[in-house]
Amino acid sequence: MRITLLLFFLSFINAQIALPTFHAVHTPHSTSSSSSLYEFTSHTFTNCGATGREGPTLADCKSSYDVSWEDDTDLFNVQTQGIQEWTVPSSGTYTIEVWGAQGGGVSVAGLGARIKGDFDLSQGDVIKIVVGQQGGAAGGNNTTSGGGGSFVIKSPYNSNGSILVIAGGGGGSPGNSDYQAGGDDDGQTGTSGARGYGASSYSVGGSDGNGGSSSRRAAAGGGFFTDGADNGQSAIYGTGGEAFVNGAKGGEDLYKSSGGGADGGFGAGGSGMVSGLRGSGGGGGYSGGGTGTQHSNNSNHQGGGGGSYNSGSNPSNSVGVREDHGQVIITKN
Repeated sequence: MRITLLLFFLSFINAQIALPTFHAVHTPHSTSSSSSLYEFTSHTFTNCGATGREGPTLADCKSSYDVSWEDDTDLFNVQTQGIQEWTVPSSGTYTIEVWGAQGGGVSVAGLGARIKGDFDLSQGDVIKIVVGQQGGAAGGNNTTSGGGGSFVIKSPYNSNGSILVIAGGGGGSPGNSDYQAGGDDDGQTGTSGARGYGASSYSVGGSDGNGGSSSRRAAAGGGFFTDGADNGQSAIYGTGGEAFVNGAKGGEDLYKSSGGGADGGFGAGGSGMVSGLRGSGGGGGYSGGGTGTQHSNNSNHQGGGGGSYNSGSNPSNSVGVREDHGQVIITKN
């Protein structure tokens, strides 16, 4: 009996000693750090067919894109009209190339800036994207509105530290000849918006992320933090472009019943107006463009282009190169 108990006791002790050795040869299940939420190499974000002062809806973008992730609102969404929300699929370096929109005008409207850089992004980051829309024209092209800037912003979405890239939109430029000196009606590569031009009056662009100021009969482009100034004659005639933090709508022409005007392009473009004193709106961007005014039907008045911002490495920036609406291209390196 004692021998049996002793053998049982020794067997029990051996089993207890073996347990740690048994568990030590197993490794827990882990998820590879290179895993991705979805396949992604590159995508071009566009205005999805929207025009005017308001941007596209989620339905507009889903009908324009053909990608695997567009139907999952955790990966892609539009909760505020025009602001596309894209979720980063995997951690790594991404190249982001952004163009602002052209201002309104038949032949010589200010062109949008091009801004490019490399950025380290983390899986699950939600990036807010505004694609600028081209400004409009009215009154036989005697007045035009500012083009919208294009914005690529990371949470918390309301500080300079959240900005990845912003490309300024062009100012409105009516007529058949360009009177702006030094391409001031084009989207700028610097952070400040450009001044407008006008035979009777003009105004300066904004700085430090603020909207531009306004001359008579036109409204300024909006910036990242603050709206562009309303029509310098009276706010009842037209509004400045709305800042990114306020939704980025283009300025609204409010004088349609008396000669008409032109709404600013989505992306904070300023509105323009005709009737007596004509004026063209400033472009939207990091800082908004100013405006210009002309007393007569002569078309020598332009809005200033919006400013830009680039927080990326390997920057590559160009003044005034984009015709038509803006766009944003994001590529995984």
